[in-house]
Amino acid sequence: MEKISKLNNNIIMILAISSIIFFLHSFDNSSYSINNENSQIKDEEFDYIFDPSEYIGSEDTIEENDNIEIEQNQNNLINSINQEEENNDNSYYDNVTADYNFVAAGDWYCNEETKKTINNILAVHPELIITTGDQVKESPSAACWIQMSEPIKDKMKIAIGNHDAEFANIYKQIIDYHHLKNPYYSHEFKNIHFISMSTEHPFATGSIQYEFIKSDLEKSSQNPNIDWIIVHQHKPLYSTLQDKKEAEELRDTYQQLFQQYDVDLVISSHNQYYERTYPLLYNTDFEKMTNKKAEPKPIITINNTSEYPPTNGIVFLTVGTAGDELNTVKENPEFYVIQESIFGFLNVKIENNGDTLVGEFHSNDGNIIDQFRLNKT
Repeated sequence: MEKISKLNNNIIMILAISSIIFFLHSFDNSSYSINNENSQIKDEEFDYIFDPSEYIGSEDTIEENDNIEIEQNQNNLINSINQEEENNDNSYYDNVTADYNFVAAGDWYCNEETKKTINNILAVHPELIITTGDQVKESPSAACWIQMSEPIKDKMKIAIGNHDAEFANIYKQIIDYHHLKNPYYSHEFKNIHFISMSTEHPFATGSIQYEFIKSDLEKSSQNPNIDWIIVHQHKPLYSTLQDKKEAEELRDTYQQLFQQYDVDLVISSHNQYYERTYPLLYNTDFEKMTNKKAEPKPIITINNTSEYPPTNGIVFLTVGTAGDELNTVKENPEFYVIQESIFGFLNVKIENNGDTLVGEFHSNDGNIIDQFRLNKT
């Protein structure tokens, strides 16, 4: 009788362990809600947080009379990026003869709202889709994003967000899937020159990324086929929520450079809502003369809410609205025209034989909640 009792106890223990193993295995396989059963993506095991600067090696700041070999290596890498992008860009000298459109959005995640955003993007038939980073969020893999974004993959040019670069396996999946050889790069489409900047890699003055962007802007500003210059990146230069210190560093480093080369739009996300500024200039006296705890006070060049003649001011947009959980807008600086916490995407139409840019924010419930127009002539 005692032997039977022990046998029963052993059987019960085996069944309990088997149930636990089955539950854990099932939980792991169901961690994505949208059709992940047939994913061919193989995850690797990493037990450390990824430093994305490893991707391009160390970046010593260039200083006057610094080591010639380091500077030459940086110049070689910048030239390599420029040449590679030019060789791969089949539309570099396309003439603009008809209206066209592209869309922009960031902070995608992988859920039903993301699916709505993708379906709504497809409904406006964009010729190009640019992202502002965070294709994924705190996931063990990029597999769900890879499956969900398949319908728009061939039209996408992405920027790297902090969640994309958080772990080595996800970062590798993202850059492989989108065929990125560099985490920051430029690309051209018809009469627009785009710069995809990585706010997750070193960007200070003298870094490889800074020198690349500076060189790229110099080159694109001399191209007679280019009418518009647009930067897309993850973290914004003007932030009303997260990483304000980093926003300040980005402004101090890049806004005057962008103004010098007539950048028209800077499209970011990271703050998960939609917002648009008036055309702005960097306020040198205020930004450099005050203590850095103060909120920025950029110069508004045109105080109209929607119609802009040629201006040297830059319109800054936040489009962190593609699917991840929305943030609440809590700050309302006077240099913003609109701020809305709503899912959707920015649709940009190029009209008037390339001379007019019309921006529209489409919400996922089918409404256009913002519209503005920039004119080159």
